[in-house]
Amino acid sequence: MNKLIFFLFLIFVISSCAENYPVFDENNAFIHLEKQCELGVRYPGSGGIELCRNFIIDELTKYNAEIELQNFTVTINKEEIDGVNILASFYPQMSRRILLGAHYDSRPWADKEEDISFHNTPILGANDAASGVAVLLELAKMVSTRQPQQFGIDMVFFDLEDMGSYGANESWCLGSSFFADNYTKPKPEKAIIIDMIGDADLSINMEYFSYHNSPNLVKEVWEIADQLGYNEFKPKIVNRIYDDHYPLIAIGINAIVVIDFEYPVWHTLEDTPDKCSPRSLGIVGQTMVNLIYQEK
Repeated sequence: MNKLIFFLFLIFVISSCAENYPVFDENNAFIHLEKQCELGVRYPGSGGIELCRNFIIDELTKYNAEIELQNFTVTINKEEIDGVNILASFYPQMSRRILLGAHYDSRPWADKEEDISFHNTPILGANDAASGVAVLLELAKMVSTRQPQQFGIDMVFFDLEDMGSYGANESWCLGSSFFADNYTKPKPEKAIIIDMIGDADLSINMEYFSYHNSPNLVKEVWEIADQLGYNEFKPKIVNRIYDDHYPLIAIGINAIVVIDFEYPVWHTLEDTPDKCSPRSLGIVGQTMVNLIYQEK
């Protein structure tokens, strides 16, 4: 009988600990992904990106975020292009901060299509754009209703990430570069960029720059995923990916990117919602939840 009582008590303790973490709603996150894609292509200067920007702002307003719009202009191929980073803050009175980021612009060229006649056609960007935003919006909803004990949360929805030229790093991540160049606040303890995490066949390796500059943060995120039973997070360091985390690293922020770069339809017209899954959003989303709501 004593063994039975102990066993029941152990189950209660484990259940109580699990209940400390909110449950990420992967289905609602997927709705956020679909809604973005319903707006059409969302490259800088398009009508779709204006609609997407308004959609993000409207959602953040519902969640009582403190919102700031960061306007900037860049020159690409001798053409001036306007961009807008969307900054959102929750519980600004808290000194310990976690920064979460994702880009919301989609690529204006399907230049990985085999048929070169499609290379100037804009892509929909279900995975490469909408997936990261979808996870952040669902996290924003959660954070607005349940305050983390240890951290205030900042979010940045970056513009002009995906207009770069292959082999020219400085032509990518223009929104995050502007954000980093003009960053004046105290640095967050942790910064995580989420990109291309909607792939139905999810596989997330450790990105080289992330591990080289912030090994402890990479290990922490991967350990959380492992504790949750997510073998989609692979303990393998691969690829040097110039993403929105890199400009943050350059100014001394403890930043990493969570990205699945093994995506066969990257920068093609096939990057559509049917290639994505709610479960993939949920895997990354719940990992972020447990990071945000940890009690240490």
